[in-house]
Amino acid sequence: MAEQHLRGGIRFAAGVFLISAGMQAMAHYQFYVAGAGLDERRRAVMEAMQSYVLVPRLGTTLWTLHCMFSLSFAILLILTGTAYWWMAKDMPAQKLRPLATASAGLCLAACLLVAAVYPVVQTVLILLFAGLGFVWSAWRGRGAAAGRR
Repeated sequence: MAEQHLRGGIRFAAGVFLISAGMQAMAHYQFYVAGAGLDERRRAVMEAMQSYVLVPRLGTTLWTLHCMFSLSFAILLILTGTAYWWMAKDMPAQKLRPLATASAGLCLAACLLVAAVYPVVQTVLILLFAGLGFVWSAWRGRGAAAGRR
C-alpha cells in the first residue's frame, strides 16, 4: 500500500504539471499568438514592448522575450510532468521517496518565494499543488523504501 501512495503522489504532481502545461499553452496562444481580441491597453503595451529592441542584429524585442518566456514555461511544464510521470512508473521505490522529499521541499520553497516576490496566482498554485502531491508521496510512501507494500 505504501508503494501505491508513493507512486500515486508523484503521479498527482506530474498531472498538475501536465494540466498546467495545457492551460499555459492555451493562454499563450490566446494572449500572444491570436492578438485579434486585444483591447486598447493591451495593444498599447504590446506595441511599446515591440518597439524596445534588445538585440538589434536578431531583431529581438522585449515582446519577443516575453513571448519566449511564456512558451518556455509551457514546454518546461510538459517536460517536468512527463519526466515525473515516467519516474513514478519505472523507478524503484527506494529511489522515489528521496525524490519525492526533495521535490516537495523545492516546490514548497519555490511556492513561498514566488508568492512573496512575484505573486502570480497560477504559478503559486502549480507549485503548491505539486508540492502537496510530493508531500503526500513522501509521507504516505515512507514504508515503501523499506520494502513494505
